[in-house]
Amino acid sequence: MDIIGGQHLRQMWDDLADVYGHKTALICESSGGVVNRYSYLELNQEINRTANLFYTLGIRKGDKVALHLDNCPEFIFCWFGLAKIGAIMVPINARLLREESAWILQNSQACLLVTSAQFYPMYQQIQQEDATQLRHICLTDVALPADDGVSSFTQLKNQQPATLCYAPPLSTDDTAEILFTSGTTSRPKGVVITHYNLRFAGYYSAWQCALRDDDVYLTVMPAFHIDCQCTAAMAAFSAGATFVLVEKYSARAFWGQVQKYRATVTECIPMMIRTLMVQPPSANDRQHRCGSDVLSQLVGAGKRCVL
Repeated sequence: MDIIGGQHLRQMWDDLADVYGHKTALICESSGGVVNRYSYLELNQEINRTANLFYTLGIRKGDKVALHLDNCPEFIFCWFGLAKIGAIMVPINARLLREESAWILQNSQACLLVTSAQFYPMYQQIQQEDATQLRHICLTDVALPADDGVSSFTQLKNQQPATLCYAPPLSTDDTAEILFTSGTTSRPKGVVITHYNLRFAGYYSAWQCALRDDDVYLTVMPAFHIDCQCTAAMAAFSAGATFVLVEKYSARAFWGQVQKYRATVTECIPMMIRTLMVQPPSANDRQHRCGSDVLSQLVGAGKRCVL
């Protein structure tokens, strides 16, 4: 049974932009408190610009592009921008060090990397070892080092049109990403994830949580991880809901963020529950209503809890 209607990710985003238009799709909050908001129409345009950026840099269907980023809007732009042109995202755990990151680059055969200034020195070392196929690096930061083969992601993206310039034939069976395992028993292994896998996971997770288009789904889970991608992001977007992506978890800030964005759904792992339970009492502890909205569901350790 094909519950996704044969749609790949490019068709999904074009349809979401048509159906939901100016409804808020994505809210990103950085560790410094900077908040970026995008409607479904605006987000689709940013995704198209990013796809065009990759095409300008020579990326074509089947090419692999690595992302080494913390939670940020650029991760979402790249994830779906690559999918729109049939290229393959290779997300790298943002906590990995040089050896593990180099291993993933080598074994995925990624030819381009998108990262930020904090991780760039590590990749300078990797490039000097000349053990990868990496030929270009895009940095999401404003200030750039004066190095060959390094460019500004934002500057290049903003030069691109908001309509897609390269649209090769796509199938739901095409690879959308290669996600490497944690490598607890041996070297990390690449897991192939198709357009269908992501779309099915989104629909299934949305159905499991009974998500609606008026829900606000907040997560602090890392975007490079399959949990954030399938349980949260794809679920929220599949339902036409609002997805709130917080850069990093803070036990002190978490409930304030839930209230600030009027989240109706969030997710936690056991570590988060433990740290939240030991926070000092707050005047807002008994305030479960955010305006007219109520936090009604908490997804934890793969299980849904109705509050």
